[in-house]
Amino acid sequence: MTLPNLTIRDVAVRAIDAPLDPPLRNSLNTISRAPLVIAELRTAEGVAGNAYVFPYTPAALGPTAALVRNIGATLAGRALAPASLWPELHNAFRILGTEGLVQIALSALDMAMWDALARAAGVPLCRLLGAEPRPLPAYASLRGWGPAILAEEAGRAVAATGARVVKFKLGHPRLEDDLATVRAVREVVGADTEILVDYNQGLTRPEAERRGRALQELDVRWLEEPLPADDDAGLAGLRAALALPVQGGENWWGPRGMARALDAGAVDLCMPDAMKIGGVTGWMQAAALAAARRVPMSSHIFVEASAQLLPATPTAHLLEHLDIAGPLLRQPLVVRDGMAEVPARPGLGLEWDEAALARFAAEV
Repeated sequence: MTLPNLTIRDVAVRAIDAPLDPPLRNSLNTISRAPLVIAELRTAEGVAGNAYVFPYTPAALGPTAALVRNIGATLAGRALAPASLWPELHNAFRILGTEGLVQIALSALDMAMWDALARAAGVPLCRLLGAEPRPLPAYASLRGWGPAILAEEAGRAVAATGARVVKFKLGHPRLEDDLATVRAVREVVGADTEILVDYNQGLTRPEAERRGRALQELDVRWLEEPLPADDDAGLAGLRAALALPVQGGENWWGPRGMARALDAGAVDLCMPDAMKIGGVTGWMQAAALAAARRVPMSSHIFVEASAQLLPATPTAHLLEHLDIAGPLLRQPLVVRDGMAEVPARPGLGLEWDEAALARFAAEV
């Protein structure tokens, strides 16, 4: 498909600080807020594209918004060509570094560019990327903590969305409590529902092996981030010791970070984050890396972008259904019978509820 010829006029930025209800809990912390930065890229031709990023903590909201605003100002008058601008912008920040908030800002702009192109073409983003919209297998990413709360939440998720796969956080001080959590969820969801677990980088190497061996006996299907995300050697050794697949990728910064981990044999499965991997352009590079190595590739949050990107991903696996922006949208992503329904709306399909944005607007 031929890309429309558009010229960037300017970039408008909005900062939102909304409650995350219910909060997202893990062994390390509780995330009770959803600070979002929304980038609206406007063109001289009147087409606008928008995207959002989630810098996790209100303390990062202002700096992220400023970076998006300041970098966006340098794009005025440029042709809207994200595949050309992506390396140029990353090279411009090479000395400072393109991880952390810089990468997050660049990804917001990249996703807004692609959204504008797809809106101008009148097609969903996945079609602009050469793929057909299709239902995607999704897993319910649970937010609670502890056996009773997670068992109840898992039951609601299965009933509401028909989820056939659920994921939840582990990392109690005692292994026995982790195993009790898995058993409690299993009792509610049944034998036909797959269970995935996430340690949020919280274990030591020996403890990861000990818990992994116990969890694989309970038919857990993946062990996510048991060690620090950059401990490639430790993760590779853990993989060799376990039959349970090791999952990772949400904390890889850009395709280079992903390539490093895959070259080291650090994971069996991967799940890049659209915000950290480099937006749409970075994701497509990541998808090519996964395809070359035949590594199944899932998504991490950002359900709207992920629903457009996974159809264009050769080794697409599962969409994580953890909806951060849903309460701020007129039409949140729908999951039925365990499948995410990719919207036919142009671009990323984002249609903001302006009243909700006004209610949670943050001054930064």
